[in-house]
Amino acid sequence: MINPKALIEGLTEEFSQNPLVLAFTLVGSQAREDSYKAAKYSDMEAYVITKDEDAEKLEKELPDLVKKFGKVLFSFKHQIGFVTVYDDLFRLELPVIKLSQLKSLFSRPEAQVVSVLIDRIEGELEKVLHSRPETIDYAQAFADKITNFWYWQILGVQYFKKGEIYNTRGILNIHASALIKLFELLNNPLILLLETNKRIEQSLTKEQLKLLKEVTPAYNSGQIKKSLEKVMDIFSETAKAIKEKYGYSYDENLESTVRPKLLDLLSV
Repeated sequence: MINPKALIEGLTEEFSQNPLVLAFTLVGSQAREDSYKAAKYSDMEAYVITKDEDAEKLEKELPDLVKKFGKVLFSFKHQIGFVTVYDDLFRLELPVIKLSQLKSLFSRPEAQVVSVLIDRIEGELEKVLHSRPETIDYAQAFADKITNFWYWQILGVQYFKKGEIYNTRGILNIHASALIKLFELLNNPLILLLETNKRIEQSLTKEQLKLLKEVTPAYNSGQIKKSLEKVMDIFSETAKAIKEKYGYSYDENLESTVRPKLLDLLSV
């Protein structure tokens, strides 16, 4: 069995001896000690930072390196970077980051915990981490999500009318993700600073989870049509509740203009 603590200690020791490595950081649940901390089946996310010209060379070393810590089922380059899965199904995400990408990599709010294990960048890493925003513009994020909803809803209804059921379900998945963010904003804005839809069962109410089920249907045309209709009710009611609680504004004309047109399409 992979011991996450032993794994990170081993990687840190190996990277501390590798001249290609400028910095090594642990992020995600394994780095947290309070909310959303690692649990059974949690993966490990860490970044290895190197000079731009050394990135490819360092990445080629990782497949052999990770084998030192346990039996590897497979390793590959995912869209996020290098990934390994061990024999007990423990997942290790270990992307190699170019030094020029450092600022964009650590641009999320300070609530996103970063544990610095190796730092040879002479203060640049520390400077980037300290320059991260403390919070986000909740009012703007709220307004944007409502506008985005109506755009995707138009697309979803049009997909449905064309008989593209699979694509319509994809739009409903986008809606569910956005709806989770609105529920989190309504319940506790600080959750949004973690920028994650993980463990929603811990942060949403039973009623909110029930509503999510209503807009995440199986591959069934009738159920999908009902979800397209229901999701407009849920977004409308949630937007009004957020406005009432925080005073945030949004383009309310979108609903009165777009919704009747979509309902007409769905009724034909």
